[in-house]
Amino acid sequence: MATATALPAQEAPPAVDSGDRAAEQPGSDAWISREVKARLLRVRDTPGMEIHVQTRGGMVSLSGQVGSQSEADRMSAAAAAVDGVISVDDSGLVIGEPAN
Repeated sequence: MATATALPAQEAPPAVDSGDRAAEQPGSDAWISREVKARLLRVRDTPGMEIHVQTRGGMVSLSGQVGSQSEADRMSAAAAAVDGVISVDDSGLVIGEPAN
């Protein structure tokens, strides 16, 4: 006959730090970065997955390789349309096809 073995009591998960909650709030830098990235992925005929997004104080920086100035302009416009974005710096976008 099998006997039941007592399992050690599980500890409650740690409380969520208020800093973590702030990252989930609309307007926080982390939230803005996620929203910008999501919009970039929806911009047609652009390499949204290849673009790096960094946000500090509502100022978004985009970097990566794009095929044309038109792509860069559409990505900048998409980023600027996100709530909480103060400005968009697209000087990190390199225009032209990657060298093989």
